Amino acid sequence: MRLAYCLYTTQVPGLAEESLVTLRDGTTRWQLAALSAEPTILVLVLFRDEKSWSSDFRSSSRTVYDFLDLLQATNLDISTISLGIWTASAEQFELIKTAVGRLPFSRVTAYHRQDADESAAYGDRHNPQVQLTRRSGLAKLRNRLMLAALQDEDHVLWIDADVDELSPNIVQTMVQHSTTNHDAGIITAMCHQNQMNNYDKNAWKVNSPELLGSVADNDRETSLAKLVETRIMVPELTKGTANGDLIPLDSVGGTVLLIRADLVRQGLTFPYHNVVGTTWGQPGWIGVETEGICYAARGLDGGGCYVLGGSYHVRHTDWG
Repeated sequence: MRLAYCLYTTQVPGLAEESLVTLRDGTTRWQLAALSAEPTILVLVLFRDEKSWSSDFRSSSRTVYDFLDLLQATNLDISTISLGIWTASAEQFELIKTAVGRLPFSRVTAYHRQDADESAAYGDRHNPQVQLTRRSGLAKLRNRLMLAALQDEDHVLWIDADVDELSPNIVQTMVQHSTTNHDAGIITAMCHQNQMNNYDKNAWKVNSPELLGSVADNDRETSLAKLVETRIMVPELTKGTANGDLIPLDSVGGTVLLIRADLVRQGLTFPYHNVVGTTWGQPGWIGVETEGICYAARGLDGGGCYVLGGSYHVRHTDWG
């Protein structure tokens, strides 16, 4: 039996405790926690290596420092934020330990483990032939990070490593909606690139009533094609709405995604297979990872999915 072992634990008098532990499965966990930590938002990001941060046209490649600058630009109180990071790069793991030391996070937990080839390489991630395998691997990693890093926070905020801009007050608005609207436990926002109005095509609403019921085995392929053809995407759903509006969704993306932590405590995780239409004999026909989390949350208290209306948005880097 392989045992977890602690490489070191140190304490900065009156400030924080730092620890480095190798877990039983070989994952390395580094944590820096303020002694009086009471975070309210857990920010999560997972990435493979330095290429995952991506870059903009005619700009240098981004790094973890750009991601930390992005968090600072939200005007959130950093001391109320805990940060959870998962990487497959030993070099990036060491860089994270250095980079976060300049900011007063309530707690930072970083995990490093070599890839188990469950997910596609960064450059192949949009290839339709590898999407199911890739997203299944992503769902497992998201679940591992979320369940390991969450403690007593009120909300979990996922931000993709290659998101480069958040519109002003977007996080505060998400949290306010989640706090005041009990059904709004899962909230996302429109994501675009400089030359692409709708980057995150995993966020949509079903627009064919017959797809809301059961689908016969021999109709799965045609039903999927009809869903792709008829679903309503976020730019159309938010057209003409105001900044205070929330619009219901049937599926969300993960470029920016707020989840009320109570849903996770009720058992919500990202499906690692196509969950819609699953039977004992075969998997479903859609609904892996973020595209299935709204379906999975339907029976939970406060498990509604929404997108922010009005001008709220996030911007994805040009390359990626």
